[in-house]
Amino acid sequence: MGRFKPGDLVRIKDGTHDPDMPDHRVAMIIEDGHASESYSGPYTVVFLGTDIQLKFHEMFLEHFTSS
Repeated sequence: MGRFKPGDLVRIKDGTHDPDMPDHRVAMIIEDGHASESYSGPYTVVFLGTDIQLKFHEMFLEHFTSS
């Protein structure tokens, strides 16, 4: 099982690029792809305040915490 689960708030790490990603990079995981028992993902995320859904491997995600 991966480090993330549906409902988790995440931030897409700096340096990760997708032309459809909004500037704020904050999203909620809505689906874990479950590629296999030993590999989790890619994760489907929806960006807060939008209807934009994209998929990312967990290496591009970090848990979101406000500072």
